[in-house]
Amino acid sequence: MKTNLFNFNRVGLLFQRYFAERFQTELIYWSIMVIVFIFIRNSAPVIEGLILIAGVFYAARFFREIHYPGNGVAYFMIPASQLEKLTVGVVMTSFYYFAMMIIAYVIGNLLGTFLNNTIASMNISIIGFNFFHHSLLQWKLFGISTEPWFIEKEHTNFLLYLFELFLVGQSVYLLGSIYFKRNPFFATFLSLIVVQLFLFILLLIELKLFFGSTYSINFGINAFGLGRIVSHIFKVAVWALPPFLWVVSYFRLTEKQI
Repeated sequence: MKTNLFNFNRVGLLFQRYFAERFQTELIYWSIMVIVFIFIRNSAPVIEGLILIAGVFYAARFFREIHYPGNGVAYFMIPASQLEKLTVGVVMTSFYYFAMMIIAYVIGNLLGTFLNNTIASMNISIIGFNFFHHSLLQWKLFGISTEPWFIEKEHTNFLLYLFELFLVGQSVYLLGSIYFKRNPFFATFLSLIVVQLFLFILLLIELKLFFGSTYSINFGINAFGLGRIVSHIFKVAVWALPPFLWVVSYFRLTEKQI
């Protein structure tokens, strides 16, 4: 029974199928990413934003073929279980994509710094201005930042925290790629807004009922340390949410087959 549900040989064949069908596309895509990183290599906020946004676009389109009759029938006819197909989707959209982004960043950073310093050595000036100056090789993405652009968090490991956010985003949009047929990225984005507004309103109602006035809410948060409790709950949720959404994605993919 376990062999029918999950088999590493079949998973390996699914990976082979993916790269056999998309090798040229993948090569072009990552070459473009290297070129992009050449120009933005020393701008940490832009690098992080690119990784997060490009990643969710990639995840939102991963299962697009299952929504079209011809491609969908061919996909579900592949002799592999839905768990194996989802495993490939999770690995490709989360771990593979993030690793390839880091590799593209490293290559782009090395090439960009080398080209910049090479041109700077030539003392080429345009209209009397020299736009290229020697610069040291910097690794903004691997550094330790006290003030990341996305949230105030002291002594945050840049790369690890980015991966946490990336993993959550990928799991949400991977589910969206299975659930929504048209415009899965925007449909998932709008769904997130609705869910967040609902949770925010629900939280305000609960705090209002428990503490009463706004002053009491602020006093209660400070007195009972609710801010710290919420912070710990958020940390746990960041790591617990992706596995939960992968489970939901599995059942949704199974329903889609039926």
